[in-house]
Amino acid sequence: MNPVDLVIPIYDGLEETRACIDSVLATVDPAWVRLVLVNDCSPNPAITELLRAVADCHEHVVLLENEVNLGFVATANRGMAHDDSRDVLLLNSDVEVANDWLQRLREAAYRHPKVASLTPFANNATIFSFPDLCKDNPLLLGLPLAEIDRCFADNFTADDVFEVPTGVGCCMYLRRDCLREVGLFDLETFGKGYGEENDWSQRALKAGWKNYHLANCFIYHKGGVSFSTEQNPRVQRAQEILDQRYPRYHADVQRYIASDPAHPVRTRALLTLFAAARRPKVAFLSHKLGGGAQQHVNELASLYAEDALFLQITPDEDGRTVTLSFFCHGRRLQDGLYFEVDRDYDKLAGLLSALGVGHLHFHHTMGLHPRLWVLAEAIGCRHDLTIHDYYLINGNPTLTDNEARFVDEAAPDFDQRCASHYPLPEGVSGEDWRRNQDLLVTSARRVIFPSRDCAERFGRYFKVAEPVVAYHPDYLASQPYPAPGWRYGGDRSLKVLVLGAISREKGADVLDEVATALVDAPIEFHLLGYAYRALGPGVITHGPYDNDRVYQLVEEIDPDVVWYPALWPETYSYTLSIGLHQGLPVVVPDIGAFAERVQGRPHSVVRPWDCTVTDWVQFWQAIQQSAAMPDLPAPGIHRAEPASDFYSANYLRDIPPRQGEMSAELFASLEQNLHAGVEALTRRERLLGGIWRLSRKPLVAKMISVVPFRMQQAIKRRLSARPMHDIVR
Repeated sequence: MNPVDLVIPIYDGLEETRACIDSVLATVDPAWVRLVLVNDCSPNPAITELLRAVADCHEHVVLLENEVNLGFVATANRGMAHDDSRDVLLLNSDVEVANDWLQRLREAAYRHPKVASLTPFANNATIFSFPDLCKDNPLLLGLPLAEIDRCFADNFTADDVFEVPTGVGCCMYLRRDCLREVGLFDLETFGKGYGEENDWSQRALKAGWKNYHLANCFIYHKGGVSFSTEQNPRVQRAQEILDQRYPRYHADVQRYIASDPAHPVRTRALLTLFAAARRPKVAFLSHKLGGGAQQHVNELASLYAEDALFLQITPDEDGRTVTLSFFCHGRRLQDGLYFEVDRDYDKLAGLLSALGVGHLHFHHTMGLHPRLWVLAEAIGCRHDLTIHDYYLINGNPTLTDNEARFVDEAAPDFDQRCASHYPLPEGVSGEDWRRNQDLLVTSARRVIFPSRDCAERFGRYFKVAEPVVAYHPDYLASQPYPAPGWRYGGDRSLKVLVLGAISREKGADVLDEVATALVDAPIEFHLLGYAYRALGPGVITHGPYDNDRVYQLVEEIDPDVVWYPALWPETYSYTLSIGLHQGLPVVVPDIGAFAERVQGRPHSVVRPWDCTVTDWVQFWQAIQQSAAMPDLPAPGIHRAEPASDFYSANYLRDIPPRQGEMSAELFASLEQNLHAGVEALTRRERLLGGIWRLSRKPLVAKMISVVPFRMQQAIKRRLSARPMHDIVR
């Protein structure tokens, strides 16, 4: 095996460069490794000073200094050409390494024939990224780099490699015999940089060499530091050049991503590191429809990311299969596992035990196999239950009839009217349904309600010994809400904003009919989100939004008032939180959590949920004409404030930290359960997304409007059970 020149091109990023060099010096053997630092005329004098000091102190460090800035390609070439008898490890200056990383790369480079390049796993290295493929990831679970790298080193060997179309230059081992045949990077074509290592890898392939991904090594790559300026135009130009030179290149990369041969490696490392961490571990169980339930799950995983670890069990095929996914730093990871419940129940329970899961938290049971209701008992722990809607009462989450309007619980035909919208299984009455759900409710350690209205409504059907009533964590995170102000003066159009993905139950038809009736009035109706169908020209629809950008988007629309035309008793409403957080006047219905959450708040009007379209038209006309909000509080809405310290102090209480251990036998048994890409869209879902976009066009919308709603829903459910905001994102 040849000795190695470890070449680090350097331009900017003082602290990143210092950390890189320190990690390299601490981990390489000077007997066969020499550091070649190439200073590309850095504009930062402190970097030049650092590099000269390092070179002066270490005999195995060579410093090359460019008199003028040459860019990454020329700088890398100068370092690689420094000694044509040695192999090259090309390393970005914003990379950190650990343990005997380079020894493993070198061993693998000579274990396999015709190795051109060898690239390890990294947190940020496109097709070599871990845990999420092609993503910029933080270090998994906040673990030290050395621990993650040691996991890969302990579980895999130099034999575990995968052929790839290209290496990635942040950390790429290049054998000298290949460099002699293929040459250096193409300076004339790629200039300042980007795409040069892809071009070199393709040239090597054409010459009969191979590029490999090594499984038993992991490095940390911060990304976008040293040579990051003006990257986007260079990226586009590089892609065009690669397409021209190698017409199959991008297709080969996509085929590699689709086949994802390294997926079992990533999953084994993920499970090993998750099990080894000694922290409280909670498994969420919920439906697959997204919405507020998933937002709350994500919220909890993010809120406690430093204190606990989280997984999620989600139905895939209703009543038959589930996926198991993991959270890292509050983000649900792409890779996961797939279980057929009847066949794999014991395996799933055994895996959760081996991972050290110490608590289950049910957020919804729609689509879940009933056997999972006793999963906590199988792994020796307890479970919590959060009520997000009213599905457990009679299978109807919104307690609405076939016209999507609230059914009063006092109605003698309550269950029958609810079943006209969400049919119960054949032969099952509302009473039967509740009796079947009772085990999950009564055996829960805690039943958590996001509002007092929700707790009271649910308590009419189930006996809950010690209910916990606590607004979702976003409530306290935004406290104190800014005091709302009224700024509309009547000298322009009144701007009314509706938020979210609005169904019939959430008032889509009401909004459309009111806006149509007022189309000639000086009132603008805006929908930030989308409706279950295309709305008329009276509504300005802005389309789906990411929660990370919603506040910015609201500010850009600049509404005078936010309207919530819901026809069912929502249990919390994250969209209401947006209006309150922005300090905007609001108009809410008198059912559900709305009136409870705005009681005593100025410029907050509570209206009967069953107002007619005529009532609403007159209401909005009166506001526009008087340029003032009426004072219309809801009678009898005076509930005590929910617990304010539950999520800050008590949620993780008594959930013990557990350290698990994965056996080789368990790993082997999971081979058939690998399931990747929980966020990827299926072909049917892509088709559904295309239909949805077409339906926004007026002519198509008019044609669709004659199709009965039940048929529209049936077609949608046949194509996908996921919510539309996940499909048209």
